[in-house]
Amino acid sequence: MRTYLFIRRTVVLTSLALIPWVPALLAHAAELSPAEGIPDFMAVQPSMHHDALVLMTAPAQATPAQATWVDEIKNSLGVYKANYPSSNFSPYQTKLNLVGDALSRGDRRAVKGEMSAFLKMLATRAHGINESAAEELSNFAQMVTPIQEYGISVQKSGAAQYGSEVPSSGSAQ
Repeated sequence: MRTYLFIRRTVVLTSLALIPWVPALLAHAAELSPAEGIPDFMAVQPSMHHDALVLMTAPAQATPAQATWVDEIKNSLGVYKANYPSSNFSPYQTKLNLVGDALSRGDRRAVKGEMSAFLKMLATRAHGINESAAEELSNFAQMVTPIQEYGISVQKSGAAQYGSEVPSSGSAQ
């Protein structure tokens, strides 16, 4: 009960102390133009309403964050291309270019199809690429690709494809 009374008295005294300041603050606010007290980055720009309307009516486009995963795979592919010069990575590069184009158009169906085909090419070691490069690139691509978001099918590779994988300890056989 004492705490309640203490808090109540504190609120009342604080309110009484602030009353003389209210007219001064209101007078100052009335003197300002509507956007004068607002920092520049918060002020409404003339084209903001138009841009919002354009964004709402425009077709879905890839945002930089969405396009990044394709770029990461392309960069990784470039590294493998340099490390394994005898392997033919150009069909893989072409497939990733198609994925990037589909992503920039907002074509989810094409992203799903092309990326599924890309992963299948890696799983089957199409075009004679190095086995370890294909496995590592496939693992990396599956790690950075939003597979569930696009419903991309992942082809089993290596030992899992032939059912000869070694079960981990404690798993059912």
